[in-house]
Amino acid sequence: MKLRLVTLLALLGLAVVPVSLFAQAVPAPQASQVPCCPPTTGTTGGGGGGFMADISPYGGYVWPLSLGGGIGDFKGSQIWGVRGGIFVTSGFEIGGNYYYNAHFQPRRSNGPARLAGDLGFPQGAVRTNLWEAEFTYNFGRRNLFGSTAWKPYLVAGAGGLRTRIKKNADVFVLNTRDIFVPGATPAGLQKDLINNDLQNVLPGINTTNGVAFVGFPTGTSVFVANDVLDSGDTFFTFSYGGGLKATRLWGPMGVFGDFRGRTVPNFLGHSNTWPEISAGLNFSWGEK
Repeated sequence: MKLRLVTLLALLGLAVVPVSLFAQAVPAPQASQVPCCPPTTGTTGGGGGGFMADISPYGGYVWPLSLGGGIGDFKGSQIWGVRGGIFVTSGFEIGGNYYYNAHFQPRRSNGPARLAGDLGFPQGAVRTNLWEAEFTYNFGRRNLFGSTAWKPYLVAGAGGLRTRIKKNADVFVLNTRDIFVPGATPAGLQKDLINNDLQNVLPGINTTNGVAFVGFPTGTSVFVANDVLDSGDTFFTFSYGGGLKATRLWGPMGVFGDFRGRTVPNFLGHSNTWPEISAGLNFSWGEK
């Protein structure tokens, strides 16, 4: 919990503190003495000619929360990524987003996953790579935190979430199901497994990702893998949210903060949604 709090404070500080310092350091421009056209506010209407783009490396945090279908609680984790795009107009931007998550797996408190591990089912270290196309609408500049450099934006994206499982296995067994065999003993069923006769006792049983036998006075429970993450599994995902950019504070460099929801509509047969927060640097160039 302390690590989460420190991470959130660091991200918010990265986005807000530089802008506040910039606003204090730069004096307000003097009004011109030459009569001219009345001042206008920022606009995001149809852009003129020219080329404009930006790119933003960032760090963040995701909370997968409790996933449906009996999969249970997943770890909250730090993410590292980069996003960017090309401005089609002065306000509308088309681009992409990528991030890496080093801990996309159940919490230690997740009962079904812990049971699978205790029974000896394979559970490798799960990493994920996310990539998606993004569509961003940037509003005009606003006066926030004592600076006029801020630009609010809305964003939506769609892409894929791909697993990469390493270390002691290339799969992660999330939970198990059991079949009770009256009168059987673990030793007898283990012998059937070695002799390839277990299918005669339990037709259709799938032992690809392991099997465990737990004896009871009246028989034996046979545990097999139920929900399994394989290395290379890819899940469709889409995101939606918004944030603030403070652009070109120091030459082409500025900062940004982003908050969005993410939905994976078919994660092992169930739809799941979680929040994500990120902040980082923004580099922009060109005019539109």
